[in-house]
Amino acid sequence: FHQSWYLFVKEVLREGQTEEDSVMHKIKFVGDGIVKKCGGLPLVIKMVGSMMHTKKMSREDWKSLVDSKIWEWKTPTASSSSTEIGGDILPVLMMSYDNLPYYLKSCFVYCCIYPKDYEIERETLTMQWVAHGLIEEGIDVEATANQYIEDWIRQCLIEEIDLKSIKLHHILHDLALYIGGREYSHASTTEHSRHLSLLGVHDAEAHKHNTLETSNKVCTLLASTNSYLQVYIEHLTNFKWLRVLSLRGCQFDELPKSIEYLSLINISI
Repeated sequence: FHQSWYLFVKEVLREGQTEEDSVMHKIKFVGDGIVKKCGGLPLVIKMVGSMMHTKKMSREDWKSLVDSKIWEWKTPTASSSSTEIGGDILPVLMMSYDNLPYYLKSCFVYCCIYPKDYEIERETLTMQWVAHGLIEEGIDVEATANQYIEDWIRQCLIEEIDLKSIKLHHILHDLALYIGGREYSHASTTEHSRHLSLLGVHDAEAHKHNTLETSNKVCTLLASTNSYLQVYIEHLTNFKWLRVLSLRGCQFDELPKSIEYLSLINISI
């Protein structure tokens, strides 16, 4: 616990303050409980500490946080055995998510369309945000997107790989997918799917799924595969709501004329 507390304090304290300053005396009696709910996970501890730092919370704010109904949130029934947001971690993560400005929330959730461990290209992500109206046109889009990402990095919500790419931690990918609900799908779809990713689909998966035949409500389709997934023209003509289309390494004979009206197209063989 001492290591967790030290990490938490390091994130919370303002420049020039020490653990003996009055601010720590005000919050230590509730900070202990919050740190224990982080499950000893450094990433989660840093996220919460960073949030406390930016909010400049009073003792009353901290007490209100400890008494919040958010701690009653239950772990979701996992759609996959790979979910990592069990125990008390979900409320802690939701607390950090709820602290985001409204314009960052949708952009953050959208990142879950990419698979876990996927290195997301900043430029590509920015264009997809714009295509879906998550960043207003008419402003400096690149500067705005970079500011969003830098805010996430400071709050430990995303990992910077290099100047051109970022990546979501497993836990935060689970969180984004949990919040996005049934609208975000990987490899297979339901009637509720709005954003479909076939990135990294393997040979066997590419041929056994009839995913593209049942995805007529999809707004986003991302596919990049070594299996040369067959994309038929009738599939794409069924996508009445499609706005973003990215096909890399997929096999197709022709593309419908209607795709010229999409907000974003990225196709390469």
